[in-house]
Amino acid sequence: MKNKDYREIQLTSSQLVFIFLGILILGVVVFLLGVSVGKKQSQLVRESELPAQVKLDQGKDKEILPSTKPKDAIDKELASHQKVRAKTQKKTPTAGKMELFYIQVGAFNKREPASAFAEEFEKKGYPALVLEPFPSDRRTVFRVRIGGYETKEEAEEVNNRLKSESTRKKDYFIIKK
Repeated sequence: MKNKDYREIQLTSSQLVFIFLGILILGVVVFLLGVSVGKKQSQLVRESELPAQVKLDQGKDKEILPSTKPKDAIDKELASHQKVRAKTQKKTPTAGKMELFYIQVGAFNKREPASAFAEEFEKKGYPALVLEPFPSDRRTVFRVRIGGYETKEEAEEVNNRLKSESTRKKDYFIIKK
């Protein structure tokens, strides 16, 4: 009984070696591409963490700002950060790493409304800043925070003042950073 659907492939040993080497080379290329993508991804994560944080570097404050902002927005934000730094540096003679208290007043999905909201507080005389989304966020969240207060009591005092200025109930909260 003959089965015409059944076919047999016969390969020589040299053909098997070439097939094996081809599969091996393909595997190495895929592995190297994965390593390259992983390195780039970790670099992007590190870069996205930096813009949102103010770093103290050998007694001098430096802030790394994202390059996507317009120049005037960068200047405004830098000026507000410098006001906060000036206030905190006057109160503390040591420039070591210290944790400051901030009041989170809002969180937005887009930068534009967050920046507009922060500008409202700056017009009222509060030092406001917009934080970049954290890498751990499941979705994009731009946080608007006020302050850079040295003590929790100062932050609570400002928080109470903000709540009393508003006619609606506000759920602002204090963060230690």
